[in-house]
Amino acid sequence: MSPRTGRLLRVLAVAVVLGSAAGLLACTMLLHGEDSRRKGVTGSLFTDVTEASGVHFRFHGDLIDAKLIPTMGGGAALADFDGDGNLDLVLVQQVKSATKWRKAGHTQPLAECTRLFRNRGDGTFDDVTERSGVVACGWGVTAMWADLDNDGFPDLVIGNAGEANLVFRNKGDGTFERMEKTGLEGGKFTVGLAALDIDGDGLPDVYIGNYLETDPDRESKAKGTSFMTPDEYKGQDNQMLRNLGGWKFEDVTETSGMRDPGSKTIGAVALDYDGDGRTDLYVSNDQWRNTLFHNEGGGRFRDVSDETGTGYPEEGSTTAFGRRTRSGMGLAVADFDGDGRPDLYVTNYANEPNTLYRNVEGATFAESEREAFGGDHDPTLPLSKWGVVAVDYDNDGKDDLVVSSGQILSRFFTVISKWFNPAARNFAVGERSYAQRQLVFRNESTPGEVRFRDVSPEAGDLGRLCVVGRGLSGGDLDGDGREDLVFNPIDVPAVILRNTAPGGNALEILPVAGADRKTVLGTKITVGGTAKEFYVVPSYASGSWLPLHFGLGAATSAHVTVRWPNGTQQDLGELSAGAYRLRKGEAPAPLRPKATSR
Repeated sequence: MSPRTGRLLRVLAVAVVLGSAAGLLACTMLLHGEDSRRKGVTGSLFTDVTEASGVHFRFHGDLIDAKLIPTMGGGAALADFDGDGNLDLVLVQQVKSATKWRKAGHTQPLAECTRLFRNRGDGTFDDVTERSGVVACGWGVTAMWADLDNDGFPDLVIGNAGEANLVFRNKGDGTFERMEKTGLEGGKFTVGLAALDIDGDGLPDVYIGNYLETDPDRESKAKGTSFMTPDEYKGQDNQMLRNLGGWKFEDVTETSGMRDPGSKTIGAVALDYDGDGRTDLYVSNDQWRNTLFHNEGGGRFRDVSDETGTGYPEEGSTTAFGRRTRSGMGLAVADFDGDGRPDLYVTNYANEPNTLYRNVEGATFAESEREAFGGDHDPTLPLSKWGVVAVDYDNDGKDDLVVSSGQILSRFFTVISKWFNPAARNFAVGERSYAQRQLVFRNESTPGEVRFRDVSPEAGDLGRLCVVGRGLSGGDLDGDGREDLVFNPIDVPAVILRNTAPGGNALEILPVAGADRKTVLGTKITVGGTAKEFYVVPSYASGSWLPLHFGLGAATSAHVTVRWPNGTQQDLGELSAGAYRLRKGEAPAPLRPKATSR
């Protein structure tokens, strides 16, 4: 038999299998790969409360027609959109069947679109999508909450793949208005979103990070046997949009110095890494150099990736793609070693370690993942990592890490893709499993030295969780002072995990725009000597608007000071453990009713 004849027979066999639901199921079972599920998990750090939570959602992308796009999954973003002090939730959805809906000129039912869930105040939720005015029925990937008009209520941006992004103004009464022709629509493949005041005018500007040069139409027209990897696409240019007020944004990418041509951006996060009072920006890219932009003042930025050591990993080439780059998917920012400076954590693909950049005196970053996670024994290495959150799950004052993992394609498609595209061997890198185990690391760092311990085997239901992870967010959902978790995986229902770990007290503060209608982004709050800055909290495809969370341990109160973005200082004195809403110049007020008893 000639190679050509053999190839043709394999194509025909695949066609038969794909045409038979029973055959597809049988082959999927046969080729599912290894079982990633953890055995013998103990403890009760997190408890699965999905069924009781009222959150009913399942991400369903059209893999047959849209190919690569649905493999990106969807985000999960938290914010208190109605001002009642409780964190609400948006889960991003995509088109379920392009043939049935989009190609026929129809929009799929709202019940199958992106969903908005309102928190009842006890960690259970109502689906309020229909009455909210949030209609997002396209090729959604990412969600970001941010107060873009400084009225005290976070607005919502949905980043889409290959079509206009959606912008929803929060009207403050529990409903939203879609804003059009804002300048944020883009129309590219948006995954990374960040909000920051680039020029100090008090208006929040928006950075849009775009991914690959493709869209649903191009994916649909591609051969079903193409199985292209992200490495084979061109990257798309990103945009820096300056807020002009009145829901109008202008493109200042060139004049701001933030042009980064050819990048394949998945994540973006604002931070003041050098403590000069101006907001900088870090961008993570897929198989492309990551970029750190330093804010020079006056709306101008300078690329300092090389001089700070944040562009390329020190180890050089990776197993998957053989380049001096990694896959840059999820982002977390926190002061992991307690030295008062924000560090960076970047999730990457299988056989690539997640990158931990320890901030060294606000000038450079030391790549520290080997010593922090055990080097070649790093438990994340065989897994494909996406969402990540820095949460202090035990309230000891140190931010821990939760990482969500999941392969790009099912084992079935991983096997057959290599028949048609040699580059598709990269889909099979690392652990041969589609659904993968999730991870939680306890922070055991000291100043100048970062150390994490894998506590997943004793994490209760989190340790048992095995899903195709993508979007992930963390925040106190039930008002008990402990940070809970939301996962938005592929092909299975979203998962809500309640934090049931033993631990100390906490103090939370949510800065809110005041009478001056100036942004609170960049507000720096110091609690008992620990400082944190208020920015949109990143993850993967998930930007949350969250109170700053400070674990107090056994302490029941702490001294609190505030530095507002314009430099104004405010001493709040001693505050008891609890959650507070803070407007500039005013005394702190309770954020929500008395915490739920444990």
